[in-house]
Formats: sequence, C-alpha cells, structure tokens
Amino acid sequence: MSTPDLLLDPQLKYWVLLPISFVMVLVGLLRSNITYLLQPGPKLEEYKAIREKQFLRRAACFRQNNGVLTTEEFENRRQYLIEKLNSTEFYAKVEDPNAESTNPLSDPSTNDALMNMAKGNMMNYIPQTLIMAWVNYFFAGFVIMKLPFPLTDGFKQMLQTGIETPNLNVRYVSSISWYFVNLFGLRPIYSLLMGDANAAAELVNQQQQQQPLPNIGGPGGPKASKLFQAEAENIQILTHKSIFDGIVDRVLDQHA
Repeated sequence: MSTPDLLLDPQLKYWVLLPISFVMVLVGLLRSNITYLLQPGPKLEEYKAIREKQFLRRAACFRQNNGVLTTEEFENRRQYLIEKLNSTEFYAKVEDPNAESTNPLSDPSTNDALMNMAKGNMMNYIPQTLIMAWVNYFFAGFVIMKLPFPLTDGFKQMLQTGIETPNLNVRYVSSISWYFVNLFGLRPIYSLLMGDANAAAELVNQQQQQQPLPNIGGPGGPKASKLFQAEAENIQILTHKSIFDGIVDRVLDQHA
C-alpha cells in the first residue's frame, strides 16, 4: 500500500528553507573573510634557503624531463648535477654531524603552523555548531520540501533526520537535512559570490600543491644532505631516451 503524498505549506520555503540557506551563505562569507584577515603575512626566506630548494627542484625537473635533450647534453647535465649534489655548495647551511637533534615543537615556525591550524579548525567548528543549534531549536521536525527526483531508501536516514516517520517517502527532506545539504553543496555559491579573488586564491593553492617546497633542514623536516644524496643516486641510475629518436620515421608513418 503506497503512502499518500503530504500537502506542504508553500510558506515553508519562505520561512524555513530560504532562511537556512541565506544564513549559511552569509556565515560562510563572513567566515571566509575573517579567516583571510587572520592569516599571517608571508615570511621572507634567506637567499641560501631558496637556492637550496630551487636546486633540488632543478634536479627533479631534469630527472623527469630529460627526453628533450640530446645524448651529449644529457651526459653533461647529469655529471654537473651529480657533482653539485654530492658537494655542499648549494646547502643553505652546512650540517654539523655531531649536533644533537632538536625538538620540532621548539621551532617558532612549527608553533605558528600549529596555531594557524587551530585557528582554521575553530573558524570551521564554531559557526557550524551555532548554525546547527539554531536550526535544531527553531526548525526541528519540519518537512520543508519534496525532491523532484526519486531516491532509494538508503538516503532516508540522511534526508529525514529529526522526523520519526518510518513510512514517509524518502523524497521528503527535513530542515536539519537541508542544513547538511547546504553544508556540503554551497562551495560553488561561495566561488560565484567571491568572484575573481577567490578563483585566484584557489589557483595559488593548486600551484603550491603541485610543486611543494619541503621544509629542508628545519625541525621535523628532512635533512638537506639526505635529500641531495637521494637525488644524486636517482640521477646516477637514470637512463636517457630522447623523444627525437626515430622522429622522422614516426612523422612519415603518421602522415603517409
């Protein structure tokens, strides 16, 4: 026996659905701006530290993209990189083998990173907790809308939280469930409202993730000597295969 459809008050979308969405968008924008204001400014690195990281990146780029070089160019660059990687010329500071290991928590940069992480977690946790309490207090038990597409019973627990009706059609959504839907689905709205500044920030984050700079020599980070030695060993066993080998035959076969 099928369960009859519920007759929903059309005013629910004005007094429940839209207020929840509006408050979540507003709080999300405020949280993003406050988080941006709380972020510390970029710290200047020493010239030698930057040179050390860039030389490691240069060696990694050679190892990954040597196919564009001729055999002579490949050998010259490989011998040069192996020689420099086995020396201390590009070290930011020469390591003392007799020095005792330091506690990572004693490094000011580590403490700053932990503090920034704690601030970010608090900026995410506190607003969402307050909004959830507000929705539970004012809109508990409301069935606010019916989805225009069918769903399986597996979505019932997620979409009908706070409604004790086991026979209700799974397409009906409760107010607290609408809060969770907004929580995970408003990112495109934030990007649209923030405009180009947010897109630029995301692009910078993607670039940093694609080309990370290791914390070389710092407390808790890898030692420069080990990174340089590992890179030298990888280049030592590298085999060269030029992309220009047999290029004439490949072009003739493709356009014959």
